[in-house]
Formats: sequence, structure tokens, C-alpha cells
Amino acid sequence: MTRNHHQTGHSKARPKVASVKQVLSFVRPHWRPFLGAMLALGLASGINLLFPEIIRRLLNSSNMRVLAEHWALIAMALVLLFAIQGVAFYFRAFLFAIVGQRVVAQLRERIFHNIVHRSIQFFDEAKSSDLVSRLGNDTQLLQDAVSIKLSVVIRYALQVLVGLGLMAYLSIGLTLTTLLILPLLVGLSLGLAKKLRHYSKLQQTELAQALTIAQEAFEGIRVVKAFNREQHEEKRFDSTNNRVLGIGADRARISAFFQSFVSFLLNAAIVFVLFLGIHLVDTSRLSFGDLTAFLLYGAIVAVSFSLVAAAFTELLQSMGAADRIIDFLGNPSADASKDIKTLSDKINSIRFDAVSFAYPARPDVQVLRDISFTLARGTTTAIVGPSGAGKTSIIQLLLGFYQPSSGSITLDGTLLSAENTAQFREHVAIVPQDQILFAASIGENVRYGNLSASASEVREACRQANILDFILGLPQQFDTPVGERGVQLSMGQKQRLAIARAILRNPQLLILDEATSALDSENEHQIQEALSRMLVDRTALIIAHRLSTIRRAHQVLVVSNGKVVQAGTHESLSAQPGLYRQLVERQELLSDSHAA
Repeated sequence: MTRNHHQTGHSKARPKVASVKQVLSFVRPHWRPFLGAMLALGLASGINLLFPEIIRRLLNSSNMRVLAEHWALIAMALVLLFAIQGVAFYFRAFLFAIVGQRVVAQLRERIFHNIVHRSIQFFDEAKSSDLVSRLGNDTQLLQDAVSIKLSVVIRYALQVLVGLGLMAYLSIGLTLTTLLILPLLVGLSLGLAKKLRHYSKLQQTELAQALTIAQEAFEGIRVVKAFNREQHEEKRFDSTNNRVLGIGADRARISAFFQSFVSFLLNAAIVFVLFLGIHLVDTSRLSFGDLTAFLLYGAIVAVSFSLVAAAFTELLQSMGAADRIIDFLGNPSADASKDIKTLSDKINSIRFDAVSFAYPARPDVQVLRDISFTLARGTTTAIVGPSGAGKTSIIQLLLGFYQPSSGSITLDGTLLSAENTAQFREHVAIVPQDQILFAASIGENVRYGNLSASASEVREACRQANILDFILGLPQQFDTPVGERGVQLSMGQKQRLAIARAILRNPQLLILDEATSALDSENEHQIQEALSRMLVDRTALIIAHRLSTIRRAHQVLVVSNGKVVQAGTHESLSAQPGLYRQLVERQELLSDSHAA
């Protein structure tokens, strides 16, 4: 159960590194509210920087008299100015939040679309919790970066730059003295920023691993409890969670040092500048009002620089999530279905010609070897054989989940490939052995076979699948939720819902993978009658072991060790020695044993 926490389930290409420019590219489609937020930010910061200049002018000796005579009017003007600033702050915060929400909503759509169109091979390798983490945690961190941290960085960086310009206007000497610490601050910022990004990305990876462990435990909770493995799962989760905590502590230590050291340097510079300014006032080289304004600007610049440093470190931490998102979106989805219409709308025959296959994760293990057979329109083909013989692999190749290692699969002479699989699947319905139901209502799960089906059509499909009486007996009937993965239904009920879903699809090709394995004899008989009606004028491929299904097949393929070792009808194969007769005799023996 050990996993490599660096595995991401997609291309192992070198990860792309996110930049602020790339993050801003996400913002570009929403430039109108972003522009409005920037204008509001500029207005609010401008008023903030205007205040020291007002104080400077009022404190100069020529204006002291105006302050004394019109203090009430000046006070009201200042209050009005700050009210305008408050409105600007409101629109800045609101519009940046709107941009962040839109960016994340769009990114979630892009990521989900990217994931859902990936090939089955991708999902064989990927961890679902890691994919969900990209949709949830990573995008949430990016939203925080766009909505809050980016606006804070821009706001205070603007105040630092403009403030320094105004300080230079008042006293170039004092400004140059203040800027002596700038190279140290820049060098420190660049060095620590690299470490912060590394720790942030590493923490996101470890968090995804912790979520994987949690998801596996929740989904397999019945197995966990049946084997009394609650403490084992606790240890697995706690170990990974502690790694997340440790990385977070390292990240917090670096961030705290950065912010505190920057604050110390700025405060020390202000103290030095204060006494140098007093000396300049004492020697009449600087007015008292200019020194006051300079110190106010210095305080604004110092506070702004401290805040921009803190926000920038937090922004870089969020960039760890942006790295994962950009890396993921940079790998194009490689779906096996491009929906290029190269097939006719009516399928007459499907041909497997010398098909061999090995799963991409195990390229040296051939699960199918030189398989050849034809599915003719309106006929039923049954595939039988021991477990692990390759029966399900044939279905996965037919559905285009994988491509053959060699040989070909053709539909009416046209090669079934990645370009036309989506068109082919429109004519196919499958009832798998392991039923997959969604955490929705019974009606929604059945309608998955035909999203435009009417209520009466859904009802009729359920009647044919012998589950209508059960549904009508429920308080909410078709609106009854089935729970996650259909946990509130029995295996037989889930199989009958899956059969109803396939009936509703009205396919040209019906694939049944042990579709009646969980049904009792009475229900199986009724389902078989429904399936018999459904199979009229349809091609069917059935994996089954019960004689009730096999006897009706037009051809039976016996698969063993990845090869078709026998082919014929039930009667012809039963009459000759071989694996098929052994399977039939074994089943009849089991049936007699159960009857006894």
C-alpha cells in the first residue's frame, strides 16, 4: 500500500514553473473587473500618499494661520477624503474577489475537462485524491493569491515606489541614506523566495498523498473494519500528515524570519533617518514641515515594504499550487476519443483480427495473444473461460480504452482507432460486473443511459429490468438517492439499475460482463427474458458463465491464457472434449450440489 508521493499520474515531463506573468494570464479574460479593481486601488493608495503632503503644507509656517482659522473645514475635507478612500477600498476588495472567483471557476472547469478527457491509461496511473486536490486545494490557494495577495502586493509596492519618489523630492540625501539597505533586502527576498516556493510545492504534494490515504480508507471502510485495521490506517494517515506539518513548520520559520528581519532593518533605518533629519532642521537645511512629511512618507514606505514582503512570501507559497496547475494543464489531455465521424451510423460487423495486447503498465505481460473473431449484426457472442484468461481485456479493447499491441479491430472494414471511438461508443451500452452508480437519485442513474429520455421511458426501462416494483415501493420512488457508489442498494438492485440504464440507451451493441451474476434464479429468469427481447436485431458480446446465457449465444469463444482455444455453439462445444465441456460439467455439478 506504499505509494510514491511524487507520483502525479500524468506525464513525467519536467514540471513547468509558474510565474506571476502566467498567473496574470489567467486574469486576462476578466480584464474589465481587474481594471476596475486596479483603478480603485490606485485611488485609495493615492489618497494615502496625499495625506503627508497635506500635513507638510499645513505645518509650514506660512500655513499655520490657515489651519488655526479653518480647522473645522479642513477636518471635514479630510474626513470626506478618507470616505472616498473607504469607497475605493471597498471596490478594490470586491472586484479583486470577483476576479479571483471567476479565475478559479474557469480553472476548475479547465482542469476537470482536461481530466475527464484523459485516456484510461492515465486513470490507471493517477490517484483520484490527487486529481481532486488539484480541483479543490490548489485552485483555492490560487484564488487566494489572485483575490487577496496579488492586490496587496500591487497596492503596497505602488506605495513604496511612489513614496520613495516623494521622499526624494523632499530630500534626496535622506532618501539615498534610506536606500542603503535596499540591496540587502532585495538579495534576502530573492534567496528566501526560492526556498518558500520549494517548501510550498512539496507541502501540496504531501497533502495530496494524505488525502489519497484518507480517500482509500473511506472508500474501503468495510474492509478496514472487517480486518480491524482502523489503527493501521490511522498510522498511515498520521505519518503523512506529520510530514505535511513538518514542511509547513519549515515554511513558516523561513517566512517569519523574512518578515521580522525586514521589519528590523526598516525600523533601524527610520531611527537613523530621524536623527539625521533633526540635524538638517537644526542647521536650517530642511523645514520642520518637510521633515514631518518625509518621516510620514518613510513610515508609509516602511510599513508598505514590510507588508509587501509578507504578502509576496505568501504569494510565492500560493505559487506552489500554481506550479502544479500549470504543470498539469501544460500536459494536453490524450483522450482515446476525438469524435471524428469516420464510421457509418449502422454497425453490421465487428472484426478482431490477430489482436495481441499488453497493458501499458505491464508491457512485458501479454494478456491477449493473436485473438481473431467476428461479431455479426444481430448475433450474440459469449466469451467464457477461467478468471484472468483475458475476457475483460477484450471488452476494454473493443470500447477503445486501450489500443492493441498488434493486430486490428475493424467496424465494417473501418479501423477502430482513437479518432472514431467516441462515435462508436454512441451505439454501445455496457452492463459491467462491478456496477458503478453515481451519488444521485435512482432516476438520474437510469437516465444516464439516455439523458433526453422521458419519465415514461425511464419507467418502462425499469419495468423491463424487473426493478420497477422495488422503486415504486420506496417513499421517494425515482427521486430516492442511492448513496455514494450506490451503497444504499444491494448488489442485485444495482445490477438491475445498470441493466435498466442499458435498456434505456437502446444500443446497437450490448456488452454484458457477468451482468446477472448477483441475481437470484427468479430475478435472473425475468431479466433474461428482458435481455432476450433487447437482443433482437442487436449485436451482443457477453461474458458469462451461466448456461442460461451461454445456450442462447450464436457463437461461444473459449478463452484461456489470452488465446481463443475453442469456438463454436454451446451444443457443438459440449459434444467435444476440451475446456468448455469441463466448465459446463463443473457448473452442472455445482448446480446439482446447490439443489441437493
